[in-house]
Amino acid sequence: MPKAKPTQVIVHRIELQEKEREALEAMVVGNTIKNVFVPTAVVVGVGSATYIGYKAAKSFFNWTDDIVDGIQDLIHTDVSIGKKPIPAVEALVGKKEYTDPETGQTYKNPLAGVPVLGSLFGSGINIGIATNPFK
Repeated sequence: MPKAKPTQVIVHRIELQEKEREALEAMVVGNTIKNVFVPTAVVVGVGSATYIGYKAAKSFFNWTDDIVDGIQDLIHTDVSIGKKPIPAVEALVGKKEYTDPETGQTYKNPLAGVPVLGSLFGSGINIGIATNPFK
């Protein structure tokens, strides 16, 4: 048996109070941040893991110099300030090697040349040298 055509249209309207609107805005902002942050974090994590894996494999298999080392050499040009040469962009990409002034031991920075990550890793090396309890 066929359905009868509707004879009237009923509109339902939901109104929110201030508390519900604030909760809804917080949920929308949280979802927006999640939708932007999670893919960005995944891309950065995969890229970092790939680069670190590549450098580990390169050192393990004794691969020859590559384009990354060439870029690091280009980036680390010295600019003379006063009497002491200072790398022009060390604050952004870090140095290739850090030396302990007391023991003379050198530590290589595997992330040298990578913007921000190279300098953060280099800062960690410097902190490790300064706070080494086994000196």
